[in-house]
Amino acid sequence: MAELRALVAVKRVIDFAVKIRVKPDKTGVVTDGVKHSMNPFCEIAVEEAVRLKEKKLVKEVIAVSCGPAQCQETIRTALAMGADRGIHVEVPAAEADRLGPLQVARVLAKLAEKEKVDLLLLGKQAIDDDCNQTGQMTAGLLDWPQGTFAS
Repeated sequence: MAELRALVAVKRVIDFAVKIRVKPDKTGVVTDGVKHSMNPFCEIAVEEAVRLKEKKLVKEVIAVSCGPAQCQETIRTALAMGADRGIHVEVPAAEADRLGPLQVARVLAKLAEKEKVDLLLLGKQAIDDDCNQTGQMTAGLLDWPQGTFAS
């Protein structure tokens, strides 16, 4: 039986089907009253973690999200998909909009160490900022090897 534990990052983003609008002051996009969902690439990471659990290669899947209280909905989605536990690192909404890849990577690295996980899965990028940096930065902070764009 597997003893590996997996941490999966899940990000709350504006739903991909929503037509976004720019704020009147041009400082970002309107998010109030707009449907949000789990980043589609994060869904793929959760699905893969659950597959690894079903194959008995991983014993526990932990979903983690950083952001405002509404991120709990994203964690519940991951739990419904088969994750065993969820961790919400609550960040006030005003500050969450300014979270960059390095800040999130630092949080993920600390959680990986605290939870004693063996595997960290992230989607290839978030559809809201397209940064594709958080996974690489987290691996660097942990001094772990990494694989990117795996399929």
